[in-house]
Amino acid sequence: MGTTVGLILYDTTTPENYLVFDNRKGLLSNGIFAVKLDNKGRPWVGTYGGGLSYHDESRWVNLNTPQGLCDAFVYDIEFAGDSIWIATWSGANRLRGDPFSRSSWERFTVENTHGGLIDDWVYAIEVGKDGRIWFGTESGISLFDGTAWRNWNHRNGLGAPYETVKDDNADGVSYFEGNHHERHSHALPNIEDQTFRPNYVVSMLLDRANRLWIGTWGGGLALLDTQNFTFRNFTRKDGLPENFVLSLAEGPGGNLWIGTSGGLARFDGETFTRFSKMNGLLGDFIFSLEFGPDHSLWVGGHYGMNRLILDPQTGNPMTAGLSGTGKSQP
Repeated sequence: MGTTVGLILYDTTTPENYLVFDNRKGLLSNGIFAVKLDNKGRPWVGTYGGGLSYHDESRWVNLNTPQGLCDAFVYDIEFAGDSIWIATWSGANRLRGDPFSRSSWERFTVENTHGGLIDDWVYAIEVGKDGRIWFGTESGISLFDGTAWRNWNHRNGLGAPYETVKDDNADGVSYFEGNHHERHSHALPNIEDQTFRPNYVVSMLLDRANRLWIGTWGGGLALLDTQNFTFRNFTRKDGLPENFVLSLAEGPGGNLWIGTSGGLARFDGETFTRFSKMNGLLGDFIFSLEFGPDHSLWVGGHYGMNRLILDPQTGNPMTAGLSGTGKSQP
């Protein structure tokens, strides 16, 4: 589990047993953005200002800008064949081979792709079964097929129209469509920031049907058909808890789970089912979602972590509430 004070390794059978890895144990930063396991079972960690690290046997190996990383702020990691794709706040990397050989690092920026990558602030990467690479940025999404680039933003249909969401918040939603480019404590605007930024892609997920789900800051949840490139957008009016979509995961039965600034939702293709503090969540600001091998859903939030046990056949919750560890939201 990635936190602001390091990486925590839990034994889920005995949760009181855990290990903490931080800058005293080999990491260069205690702020953890992303945690992914490679095909050898090694954890790779993207950090806030400390670059990229992986655990090799008994030690942490740290990779940063001197090795070829675009930026020390790493927000997402994806594995595809012999490649590791890395999202940073100064472009994206593709790492192949020896990480300490400069020639193993390939860089993708607005400058060296001649505008192919829509923005250097990359928050999410998804790799399709067809080999195409999707980048979620602060200015929209980019698609790279190995040769050519294609981009989409709010003007092409990404995110709901401002008129649809402006009255969804009691305090109103202010409009902002340009680049924000400000380093945040969790790579996201302040929790109280209710600005409408539909180009700001916070999360992405390619589902089993090869459809791309996109979480935006204020523009709701977008669904892109990756064959004909048409968008469908979902907002609070459709049943989302909130229009600020921070995390996405696909569960048993193909249900989509959505973490927002206003709670958790499950979408079965027709209906949104919402979960909040009233159902046992420690808080309603959901940063991360991850499924375990036992089909349980781990929910990371601003106030701690919950575990939701799901029926492996139907994907429905098997318990009325959620177990959790952390501090409840006031």
